[in-house]
Amino acid sequence: MQSILDLAHQSAISWRTKRSGEECAMSELIFACEGSGQLRRQPGYRKVSRKEYYEGDYQILPGDDVNVRIEKGLDSAYSIINLRSSTPLKFRRTTQHIHRDHADVSVFWFVKRGSITLSQSGGKQVIGRDQCLITRSMQPFQMDCLLDGTSDLEMLHVVVPTHIVRAHIPDHVRTGTSFPAQDGDCRLALRTFELLYIEGATVSHKAADGLAGEAVSAIGAVLNGPQFDRPRSLGDRRFEDIEAFVLHQLGNPELSADMTARGTGISYGYLLHILKARGTSFSRLVWSSRLALTRKWLAADNMRHVPISQIAFLAGYKSPAHFSRAFRQATGTTPGDFRQRSPGLSS
Repeated sequence: MQSILDLAHQSAISWRTKRSGEECAMSELIFACEGSGQLRRQPGYRKVSRKEYYEGDYQILPGDDVNVRIEKGLDSAYSIINLRSSTPLKFRRTTQHIHRDHADVSVFWFVKRGSITLSQSGGKQVIGRDQCLITRSMQPFQMDCLLDGTSDLEMLHVVVPTHIVRAHIPDHVRTGTSFPAQDGDCRLALRTFELLYIEGATVSHKAADGLAGEAVSAIGAVLNGPQFDRPRSLGDRRFEDIEAFVLHQLGNPELSADMTARGTGISYGYLLHILKARGTSFSRLVWSSRLALTRKWLAADNMRHVPISQIAFLAGYKSPAHFSRAFRQATGTTPGDFRQRSPGLSS
């Protein structure tokens, strides 16, 4: 039987062959724009981008030969997408966008050709070829995807709910963290994502998510290494206290910011200040935690016998109707439909 390393190596060869002109047979084309249709296709590009990522300002910049293609090779808990463009692209996510849609995902951008210029309140940085950039949707930023002067830009990127990433990568790894993608554990992660991009449609979601999870874990091993360590401030420690208290009290429908402040020994105002400094709010922290927990329970094989109404109360919702409305608003589906479509996982 071939090892994962053998398959990953073959995927790298297959990737280099396919990107030279032949389309990946297993990928799904979700957007294409060629020639003079750039202005006409802008609304379609924005619609697809907001669906696959989160709300923001998406723009295809004009050029002499516009050719933009977005293809998805894996659509599960992990979305693996390849983006190619002959003209620069611009994206901006502001605090207003964050307040409107609350999407909490992390994106790993593997730059194959071209570069990314990332702008944040702290300044600008450039991420070049063979590097990987992490962006977090709960933090504002602007991203310019640029050509390198000799070829199109191309980026393989992986979109993952942050509550899944959190098991491997700490929250202090923020938008703008970048690292070489062609060495050691990160190279193995990239090769695994390339393999899943090519073969993802032919394997079960459980197998694909297992491999993708190991790839994220490999990146986490690097990001948890000494080169990425940083001193933990008092605010960091207080934020960890807040998160721990919220998780401990998640099933309590009376959980509030005031209760959390008292439980962690800080003032109500300081609690709000800590959360705001990290691009979130108390209600968003509680909701995202409850959503992550209920998604896990609804998908777990050993929770199939538990009624959805009981899951709602166990997670701290005041009524099944409140839970159903909130779940549908965030995921676009009802708890019952989500459970029915889920392949199941151990809990």
